[in-house]
Amino acid sequence: MPRPQKLRGLLFRKDDKERSYTMSIRTKTAGDILDAQCTKCRVLTNHTIVALVEGRIARVKCNTCGSEHNYHAPKEVKVPAAKRVAEPRVRASSPAAAKKDTTPRYREQWEAAMEGKDSSAAKEYDMDGRFKKGELIRHSLFGMGIVTIVTGTKMEVLLADGPKLLRCGK
Repeated sequence: MPRPQKLRGLLFRKDDKERSYTMSIRTKTAGDILDAQCTKCRVLTNHTIVALVEGRIARVKCNTCGSEHNYHAPKEVKVPAAKRVAEPRVRASSPAAAKKDTTPRYREQWEAAMEGKDSSAAKEYDMDGRFKKGELIRHSLFGMGIVTIVTGTKMEVLLADGPKLLRCGK
């Protein structure tokens, strides 16, 4: 009978009559060498099978560092996704310029709410200050606004850029 050829754990026997190879999968046994993820080395290395439970590999011994541990199958190599060509982003020259792009409906709401209000009577915004619904405030960063809702320590203020949730005192 011809001698079998071994290729990656598979046995191939050449059948002289048909000149073809038949394949049979060889089961792993204790003492066989295989690739496994080492818990101590933290890399894929050669390991010797130490124990099998119900035909499955249970424990292995690393041939590099000598540690014995539970079998961890090799991690799958992730294939990087195809690179996408990013379109260049158009950015405003400054953060203030970016804020100018407001939704027109908020701008219209703000203008309608500000109509007839005296901006000199606006109260300066303070995080610990107390505010009432409908009160006019002046924020150092956001500008003039009108308090629309007050709940506990937070209030919603309608500003030219749109509504903002701000902290306030009780």
